[in-house]
Amino acid sequence: MLKSIKNLKLEILLIMVSAIILHSFSFPRFNLFFTAFFFLVPLVYALDRRKTKRAFLLFFTFSFLSYLVILYWIPNIMAKYGNTGRFLSIVGLVALAAFLSVFTGLAGVLIKRVLQNSSACPSILLIPIIWVAKDLVVERVLSGFPWCLVGYSQHNNIYFSQSAEFGGVHLITFIIIFINVLFYLLLRDRSKKVLVALIVSFVSIYTTGYFLYKTTENRTAVLPAHQAGIIQPNAKNEILYGSKKQKELRKLFDYSRELKEKGAEFVIWPEYTVSILPMQNPYYFKMFNEFVSANVPIIAGFNDFFGRGEFYNTAFLFKKDKVEKYYKVHLTPFGEYVPLRDMLFFVKNITNEIGDYTFGKSAHNLTLDDHAVSVPICYEVIFPELIRAFTAKGGELIVTISNDSWAGNTAGPHQILSMAIFRSIENRRYMLRSTSTGISAVVTPTGKMAYRSKWGVEDRFIAEFKYMKRKTLFTHFGYLFPYFCFLITLLYILKITVNFFLVKSKNSS
Repeated sequence: MLKSIKNLKLEILLIMVSAIILHSFSFPRFNLFFTAFFFLVPLVYALDRRKTKRAFLLFFTFSFLSYLVILYWIPNIMAKYGNTGRFLSIVGLVALAAFLSVFTGLAGVLIKRVLQNSSACPSILLIPIIWVAKDLVVERVLSGFPWCLVGYSQHNNIYFSQSAEFGGVHLITFIIIFINVLFYLLLRDRSKKVLVALIVSFVSIYTTGYFLYKTTENRTAVLPAHQAGIIQPNAKNEILYGSKKQKELRKLFDYSRELKEKGAEFVIWPEYTVSILPMQNPYYFKMFNEFVSANVPIIAGFNDFFGRGEFYNTAFLFKKDKVEKYYKVHLTPFGEYVPLRDMLFFVKNITNEIGDYTFGKSAHNLTLDDHAVSVPICYEVIFPELIRAFTAKGGELIVTISNDSWAGNTAGPHQILSMAIFRSIENRRYMLRSTSTGISAVVTPTGKMAYRSKWGVEDRFIAEFKYMKRKTLFTHFGYLFPYFCFLITLLYILKITVNFFLVKSKNSS
């Protein structure tokens, strides 16, 4: 009995070390990227000492605690913008963390099977494959919420992250999980072969990363430079009326004119800074038309409305000759629409406050001076497959506009920026990011931060960038790597299932 209690205490301690210290601390704001290389070691140690039936609970608990720490800021949003009480807001976070952790728990069961059967290299490779397959399911199920995947922990580890141009952030996740497994085997077996494999893995990934980094810089250096103006108005998430609305608009136009005089070829405003419908109101449309006719184009986020209940979150490109639009394709669940609204009758305080936007039909680029510009809106930037679709259609520059004021001064804006950085590396594109309260930024094709604003301050600056046409392996061949991992995982599950029935049939005979 005492031994059982002691083992349980050790198990809880190992899970907490894995989840709260090593895994969660590798992400913003702590940014201890090196802890990601061995965050699984305590968890797999506990897993190896337990039977298969405990695997689900171990991995579920690990994931649940991690999400609670990483997404600690969500209850504040629900309370402030969803008009829910503090208790119900916390319940919402717990429910989200539990739902996402089910997939990690299932992955844990498969990983236990792999550890039971073999420690040979081909079998060990199944563990990162299973992990990536799990991440793909999280990214696709319902609307998807691939927040802070393991690979994103390396956004500051510049050389390590360069291989994302081959297989995206999922390839970086694969490498990290593989390194975790090697660290565990080294601890368990004290094998010189494993030590050599670890050294070779680190040397290979950093050497490759350095080469890719320098190659990208050299290719970029010979391209002509351009300049854009980026405005961060530090506008809070509130609806302005009357003179306040006019004052905010005049300020944005004045800042835009100032940036144009400093050399900006176009100016970027964030998503939904002022609550207007520029295409439905002739007065506001005239303001934009007069400004761009005398100055430079503006990219800005507003809503667009049509009859029959069509209401779009829209990126507008105001030009002298016409207005181009991109309607947001991947709406934010529980922010811009409610999935399974009828089934969620027990949280009507939240769902009744959320109006349903209309989904955009396609990810298409806007045209600026004969260049294709991709303008994903806010939450869309965390989806690698969507941004790849923009680039595959010829996008030469990524401009992302966002209203991050809803997250407040928390880790939220820092986390979404860390994910956005990978879109630049995967597609080798400059990214110009304009947000309402921060963090606005300029990201180079290597993932280097050329400029970043502070959160919660007014800022406006000139961003130097270059249009890029070369397509990476990631852009050319689609989003294949995680689907390959998913297919291998399915085949592994099929093998387990067939073996189970064969053994059962043999025993019964």
